[in-house]
Amino acid sequence: MKSTTAVRTKRTLMALLLMFVLSFTTAFAATDTQEESPGGTVQTEVSADTGDGNGQAAEVQQEEPAAAAPAPAPVAKAQIIKKGRYYYYKSASGKIRKKAGFVTCNGNRYYVRRGGKIRTSKTFKVKRKSYRANKYGVIMTGVYKWKGHYYYSNPSGVLRKKAGFVTCNGNRYYVRKGGKIIVNDGFSVNNMPYAADATGCVTMLGIPDGDGSPVVDVAKAQVGIMTGVTYWVWYYKTRFRDTDRTPWCGAFVAWCYNEAGLYDRITVAKKFGPLGYVPSYSRYADKYDKWIVKSNAKGGDIIIFGRNMHVGLVEGIVGDYIITIEGNAGPTAVIGCKKPGAVVRNVYKISNSKIKGIIRPE
Repeated sequence: MKSTTAVRTKRTLMALLLMFVLSFTTAFAATDTQEESPGGTVQTEVSADTGDGNGQAAEVQQEEPAAAAPAPAPVAKAQIIKKGRYYYYKSASGKIRKKAGFVTCNGNRYYVRRGGKIRTSKTFKVKRKSYRANKYGVIMTGVYKWKGHYYYSNPSGVLRKKAGFVTCNGNRYYVRKGGKIIVNDGFSVNNMPYAADATGCVTMLGIPDGDGSPVVDVAKAQVGIMTGVTYWVWYYKTRFRDTDRTPWCGAFVAWCYNEAGLYDRITVAKKFGPLGYVPSYSRYADKYDKWIVKSNAKGGDIIIFGRNMHVGLVEGIVGDYIITIEGNAGPTAVIGCKKPGAVVRNVYKISNSKIKGIIRPE
């Protein structure tokens, strides 16, 4: 009986011991591989590379943020400064320039006078070349307005005074001798007609067809002739004298009418003087009411300028312009010139006050 009780007691103890061991093992495994979170169990894996080889987890090294690089020191620049009424050029080193000469600052060009003051509001010369500086001292370039007129200075600031075409910002302009740009007017270069708008931008005008006038056909063939010998000698039957001492604009008009076979249309004007004399044409128009509205002019009409100072032929109208062919005209037809005038093509606004009127001798 005693041995039976001892055996039961021993079995009970062994069972309790086994349960304890199993319970401890299970708890240890759960603690080692699982982690509780509000959302449930999260599996975590430990890489073999994160240990130190001795079963200890490696310590994560966290780099500190790098310190911001210091801002670079500002680079000194040249500048234009104002002292009182005058402007000066201050170099990058902080020195005021006192030696005469050109300087460039912020893309603009200036001229420093000896002593340091910058030229302002002046037209001045350096080595025989002309320049212009505005009120801030900036050297003018391109097309600009100066005292009511337009001018052109090249990219270096040199003022153009020679006659000719220039191009600026894609537009074409024409500079007269002396420097002024033609604006709001018509003109002729090498006997080709052009017109300039209010800012000087130039467009080429077409040459009129002459409205079918045979007089214009004759005159066109004479454009470019540099002497009036033919016309003067034909009309006056006398020796031709060069230059303005022999005005031949009227003789040219009469010659063209004669060559076209229409001379009889103007011979009546001889009642008022020779056809080589401009007032003869005006007196004829007054007497026979031959004046017409300028805007109605057409090829073959006679055009009178000033106070009966000059006469020519109308070639036609293009837009707002009357295009003419004139004898004894052009740059050589001036007092004191040693060369005679020429037969040239000219262009005038219809409203030009130089035009006295238009005569149609029909």
